[in-house]
Amino acid sequence: MVFQQSLHDLDTAYRNFFAGLTGERPKMGPPRFKSRKDNRQAIRFTTNANRRITTGGKLRLPKIGDVAVKWSWDLPSAPSMVTVIKDAAGRYFASFVVDAGDEAPLPEADGQVGIDLGLAHFAILSDGTKIDSPASCAGPRRS
Repeated sequence: MVFQQSLHDLDTAYRNFFAGLTGERPKMGPPRFKSRKDNRQAIRFTTNANRRITTGGKLRLPKIGDVAVKWSWDLPSAPSMVTVIKDAAGRYFASFVVDAGDEAPLPEADGQVGIDLGLAHFAILSDGTKIDSPASCAGPRRS
């Protein structure tokens, strides 16, 4: 399944490239090989990849097995896709694509405000509020 996902991504990249040449979509460059110098690795597991979250809170991945996960929050629904990324420091991160459902919309904004970015102050709002620069809040700089 994982190799099929890689082939599907490559197929999509070439389709987009050739569609750009024919004018069906904006021009794009040809697909590039992964860099040997880039230490980031990623793998994507889609819905049909037989991956799931076990009752013990572990992530079960095909060809890997059960992986202990430190959850930052509970998922609102079952994930449709899981991406596992290994960064240059050797840390692993799992990213989930979930359907958040119908969230309550943000409240309507009453008014508008203009923002002027300046040198003496970080920002000055149209109602006269002055916001100091974050560097000036940290205290004097030493050189």
